[in-house]
Amino acid sequence: MVLRAPQRLRFCRDFAARQTVEIDFGYEDIPQPVPHEVSLCLFRILQEALHNAAKHSRVEHFEVRVGSHSNELHLTVSDRGAGFDAESAMNKGGLGLISMRERVRLVGGTIVIESKPLGGTTIHVRVPFGSEDCSERAAG
Repeated sequence: MVLRAPQRLRFCRDFAARQTVEIDFGYEDIPQPVPHEVSLCLFRILQEALHNAAKHSRVEHFEVRVGSHSNELHLTVSDRGAGFDAESAMNKGGLGLISMRERVRLVGGTIVIESKPLGGTTIHVRVPFGSEDCSERAAG
């Protein structure tokens, strides 16, 4: 399953080695099983967020946190880098940000992008967990 710690940690290690960056990875135990659609959604967002951060942040240290609380899965990816005007970027229609928003929408979750120029970036994703309608939303 994509949401298990060893696979995510391995991805972060491999990514860090390829990009010559450091990733501080934190994981809270997540009840299993996680619907495949939700697991894949969070993994793809992690990939996109780290790719964007490595490309644009101008820093070499990133933080990734994965956990669960109140029947939701949480993913946070953050850096203390260059940052950007998130509202302006969304209005310009950046494909990566649009893709992340669409992926989260399809599994009934929410995404909040906090960023400002020279103030770093934090991406917060929350997806309902353990609810049968997660799979139904992703299929529909």
